[in-house]
This record gives sequence, structure tokens and C-alpha cells, in this order.
Amino acid sequence: MFISVVKFTLILSLFLFSLCTIANDKVIDVSDFGAIKDTGSDSTHSLYKALQEAKKIGATKITFPKGRYDFYEERAADRLMYISNNDPGIKRITFPLSSFNNLEIDGNNSTFIFHGGLVPFILDESSHIVLRNFSIDFSRAFHSEALIAGAGKGYLDLKFTDQFPYKINEAGILKFQSQLFQASGIKNKDRLKRKQISQDEYKYEYKRVLEFNFALREPEYMAQDIFTGNALRAEKLNGGDVVRIFHPNLKAKVGNILVFQAKHRDYPGVVISDSNNVELHNITIHHAGGMGVIAQRSHNITIKDSKVSPSKGRIVSTTADATHFVNCTGKIKLIDNLFESQKDDATNIHGIYAAIDKIIDDKTVEIKLQHPQQFGFDFIAPEDELELVHGPSLITYGSALVAKSTRVSNEVTRIEFVKPFDSRLQKGDSVAEVRDYAHVIIKGNTIRKNRARGMLLNSRGKTLVENNYFHTSGSAILFEGDANFWFEQGGVRNITIKNNIFENSFYSQWGQGVIAVDAGIDEQFKETSRYNKNIVIKGNTFKVFDKAPILNLFSVSNLVFENNIIEKTTEYPERKKYDSLFLINNSDNITISINNILQGFSESKSQLLSPTTYKRAKN
Repeated sequence: MFISVVKFTLILSLFLFSLCTIANDKVIDVSDFGAIKDTGSDSTHSLYKALQEAKKIGATKITFPKGRYDFYEERAADRLMYISNNDPGIKRITFPLSSFNNLEIDGNNSTFIFHGGLVPFILDESSHIVLRNFSIDFSRAFHSEALIAGAGKGYLDLKFTDQFPYKINEAGILKFQSQLFQASGIKNKDRLKRKQISQDEYKYEYKRVLEFNFALREPEYMAQDIFTGNALRAEKLNGGDVVRIFHPNLKAKVGNILVFQAKHRDYPGVVISDSNNVELHNITIHHAGGMGVIAQRSHNITIKDSKVSPSKGRIVSTTADATHFVNCTGKIKLIDNLFESQKDDATNIHGIYAAIDKIIDDKTVEIKLQHPQQFGFDFIAPEDELELVHGPSLITYGSALVAKSTRVSNEVTRIEFVKPFDSRLQKGDSVAEVRDYAHVIIKGNTIRKNRARGMLLNSRGKTLVENNYFHTSGSAILFEGDANFWFEQGGVRNITIKNNIFENSFYSQWGQGVIAVDAGIDEQFKETSRYNKNIVIKGNTFKVFDKAPILNLFSVSNLVFENNIIEKTTEYPERKKYDSLFLINNSDNITISINNILQGFSESKSQLLSPTTYKRAKN
């Protein structure tokens, strides 16, 4: 009996050991496939082998021993990608996570450095993916920065560091490069190198400049974008240490930083497309040549304990939004993150409108995507329900079920409906998908020091914005949506904004107030359209340095502003052109409670809490 027990115990132990071995086999270490840290060598091929093995054996985790890993574009796989609100085209992808399921990538706080025109991560048709514990940066940023050493009428004198290589070409035009040319003495080799560097100039083209405050590391007070194109006239001064650029609109303070905005959005950091249940934890995105994270047509996305923040020696992080979500469903969670110094918004959550381009018969239309950065975006399938929208007013007047959808080109799709559509539908109106609008939870984030706005919130699902800190040059929160330029579907239906701190936001040119509406509604329809509805703003602290609008609204119904603290500060010069904290036009059921607390103002409470205008819809 004793021997039988011993045998049973031994067999059970061996069985459990084999299970552990099998489980351990599900974890892949990239160093086993040749990835070498801290050497500057290219880890791309080793990573691809690890990804192939992970898919083959159904691995649940890929790990990187802590260190620096470098990835170069020469060995990266390429693929044609249509990424909403970024530029379409052939993308070279370092982490091509296509059709992966139940996979975690853990960097163990490693640094991932990308060299050249790369998209670091693309998740496509994947599910239950976790990215954890690493940072993303590029050896050469896609924008450029310079110290302002001198200023005069129509010119600025600039000093560039080695991080931002440039040349002044034969025509006297400033061009930025991937690297400075260094001759090897071998004629053909040097010719090829010059040609490669010249071709790479496309990646670093600029379209406008913006002044940043050197000390505060943020856009300069009341600074504006100066549109220059990619051909600024330039010359070298003082033996080449200083570059003088010329443009009639140039003006800035000596000692500040001039940022050259990247012309293209070709290289976002993390792309999530047609995927579900994706989580990013403790990820730092120092830079990307586009958006930090862009998710499209995906379900349940969480970004937690992560950062978009510039690396040492730069004042700008990503060249566009920190995060962006298009036609997403389920839950979008942004929890305890830092979004700073990006060249656009911290987030934008919206759908897509497509315009009616041609009516073929009473059940068939052709729709056309309007903005070039939406071309190729597929969002309509059989059995989908589409809302029918009057373009100039953004009023939804009907819906229709799709029987068949056929793409004609990257811009045009032919739609056949199940039944004849509403007779009011006409060319120039728009359609958008009626879907499980995302439930948005934004809690515990810090948004600061960026160009433009904080958050563009346009999901029709329940939205909660709680315990965040905002210090933005433009509007901290913007309700947008339009069918005349970006063609972004918006119109909130249930949003609560509570217990946040808004500190000296809207100190520059982007927006019309700390919390504002900028929906694309033609003036003649603002009295009848009610695009944004059911907004509660309570328990927040607004620190303001003048009487610029805290709320600037139009075409809104059902808004409550209560139990907030409004505190006067002196951190920026007061702008005399503003004289009302509340501008409310063409809106209904707006409550600005007397229980809001005001501190530091000379005017009376009733005077400050009274909206400047208030118009009701015509009967």
C-alpha cells in the first residue's frame, strides 16, 4: 500500500511538472531568438521570429529582458494601411500583430528605439492583447525644434542641436534631414548615401511653426500657428552656428523654442484596428510621427498608467493627438495617464460621416468619404443601420438598414438599402453608422503643455470625466462633430464632468472657452438644432486668469453647471476682450446654479454667473 502511494505521488508530481513545463513553454523570451539589448543592433528579424513562434505554439506572453532594443526600417515588413485621421499608404511595421489572440508583450521597462519611417505597433483583427512596461521613441523626431537666438521684422535667428539635422539647399531653402551627410571617400557609396538622405527629407517636411515657452515647456501665451509651407528661405550666420529664416509673419521671443510642425501623419505609435479587448499598461510614448495611439473599429480599449511625454532634449512628444478613437464600441478607458506636450489633443473620440454623393434609385446611393485622412476607411456592412443626417444642421431625420455595400474606390462606396430610404435624403446629406456607441471612462489623467485642446468628447454612449487635471493652451473639453470638413460624427447624449481641476486652460488660440461647443452647424440652423444633450458639470475647480468663457455653448439642450469652484488667478496676463464667463446661445434647459463658488473676483456673484446671451429655438 505504501509503495502504491509513493508511486501515485511520484506520477502526480511528474504530471504537475509537465504541466508547468508546458505552461512555461507558452512564454517566449526574445533573446532566445537573437535579440541583443544595449548594442544598437537591429532586433527586427529576431522579433519577427519570436512573433512567428508565438503564433505557431499559441504563446500567451513575449518578454524582453530589460534594456534598450533598436529597430530599423530596412528589415521591417510593409503593408498598405488606411488609418483614420492619419495619412494612408505603405507602412513599415515593427510589431505586426495581425490575427493574434490572448497575447501579452512585456518589455520589463525596456526602451524601444525606432530608426526611420516606422509604425512601431499595428494590432489588426486581434483580441485580448496586452502591451506592458516599455517606452517608444525615435532616434530622429519627425518634427524639428530650434532655440530662438534672435528676432527681427520678418526673420528669426535659430540654433539647432544635433538632434535636428538640416541643410540649406542650393535654392536657399531650409530642409530637414534624417542625418547629416558624412563623406566616406568612396564615390559611388557617397552618391547612394546622399540620394538616400535626400529621399528621406520627405519624412521631415514641415508646414507651420509654433513658439514654445522655454521655461514653462508649453506653447507661448497667445502664440499662434504660423503657416510657412515647407520652403522657408534661410541663410547661415556667424560661421554656420546660427540659421536665419525669413517669412513676413515670423515673430517670437528670444530664448524660446520654435517648433517646426511635421507636415505628414505617416508614423503613429500604436495602431489598433478591427480588434477587441486591448490594454496598454505602463507604456511611455516619447514620440510618434502622427498620433500616439489610434484605435479604429475596435471594441473595449484600456490605456492605464501610461504616458505620452517628450524625451530629454525635446519639447514636443507626438506630432498629433496623444490618443484617438474612431467608430469604436464597448468601453474606452483612459485611467491614470499623463498626456503632455503633444502637438494636438489628448484624445478625440468620434464616429465617421460620409456624404451622399449620388442617388441612383430609391434604395441605392453612393456615399463619399470627404477628408483625405479618411480615405479607405471601411465602416459599412450588410445589416448595419445608418442614420440619415442633414449636413448643414447635423439633424438626424431618419435611418435605413443596409442590404449590400460595395466599395467603388478608396473614397466611394455604393450602398443598397433594404427598403426605400426617406424621401428627404438628398445629395450633400451624410450618413453614419448607428452602433453600440462607446461607454467612455476618463479618470485620474493629467493633460498639460500641449498645443490645441484637451479632449474632444463626441461619443453618444455614457461618458464620465472625473478627477482629471487640465492645463491646455486651447479648450480643455470640446464638443465637436461636423459634416463639412473633418466629417466626424459626434453629439453627446449623456456626459458627466465632475471633480476635475481646470487650471488656466484656454490661454491661447485653440477653441472658444474652457469647455466649449464647436459643432459644424450652419448659422441659420443653430436655433433649431440640438446636437449635444444631457451634460452635467459639477464639483470641479476652474482656475482662470480672466473672464474668458468657462462655458461657450450653442445648440445644446439640458445642461447643469453646479457646485463648482471658480477661482481667479494671476499667472497669465488678463485679456480685456473677454467679459463673460458664460456664453450660451440657442440652447434650452441650461442651469447655472447659484451654489457655484467664486473666489478672487471684484464683480458680484450674480453678475458673473449670468450668461451673456440666451436664445431659445423658434417655434
